[in-house]
Formats: sequence, structure tokens, C-alpha cells
Amino acid sequence: MQEWLYRASNARADSSTTQDVADNFGFICRNAFADVAHAQMIANVAKVDFGDVIHLYFVDGEGGRSLGAYRVVGPHRHPRGALFGAAVPKTKLRTVADDQLREQLRSDYAVDPRVGEFCGWPVVRDEHPSPSYVRDLFVGRNTLVPR
Repeated sequence: MQEWLYRASNARADSSTTQDVADNFGFICRNAFADVAHAQMIANVAKVDFGDVIHLYFVDGEGGRSLGAYRVVGPHRHPRGALFGAAVPKTKLRTVADDQLREQLRSDYAVDPRVGEFCGWPVVRDEHPSPSYVRDLFVGRNTLVPR
């Protein structure tokens, strides 16, 4: 099991929306690709595996704060597994198959530019305590780093 630190920001959804999607749908929205023209995946996305714990943070003008820890699971181990569709090749990311979740994401998130669908990790809440947010843990523009 690997632990990851993931930094979300208000570039897309606000903190309450990010928390709501993670807690009520069991989903952390994450694109695999930054743009349609490049086949290279976003750093570390393909390294996240089932059973890994993602410490989710939200960063805005007031600083960074923990939204909690979440364990990555496959749809068959998720309490709402029918929300999720196809796997994004070479990752544990899944597309969204549910219209209600898709509608929830539509106003605050963008579809993956190469996949053409909303995608992210199916997750369940985990009891691992998250470390305090420290900006220096995130090198450069990376939003996902190993702990």
C-alpha cells in the first residue's frame, strides 16, 4: 500500500463540492491527461493502485487543509460501484457511468481531454490520519505526490 498526497484547488470546484463528491459519491475526480495533443499522462496518475490511500487536500487563497483520507477501490468493492464505467487504460481511474454523478461534475469539472469523459478514482473513506498540509511537499506544479 502506497500513500499519496493529492492537492485540489479552486481552479475547478470549491472545497465543499470536492468534499461532497468524495464523501457522497466516493469519487475523487482526476484527469489522466492534461491536453488532447499529448499522450503523456499527468505525473504519478498511473502509479496509484487499488488499496492505496490518497490524502486529499484543498488549497485556496487561505492556504491548504485536509479533506480526509480515502482508499482507492475497484467498482466491485465500492458501495456504489454502478456509478463507474470503463477503466482508463494503464491506470486505476474509472470513467463515470452514472447520470446523477455526471451532472454533479458538469458544472465544476472538465472531462479528460483525451478520454472524453469525466474520470477519477472510486474511493472509500479511510481512517489514516492525514499529515498537515505543507506546500513544500508538492514539488513544482505536481498535484499528486507519494507520501
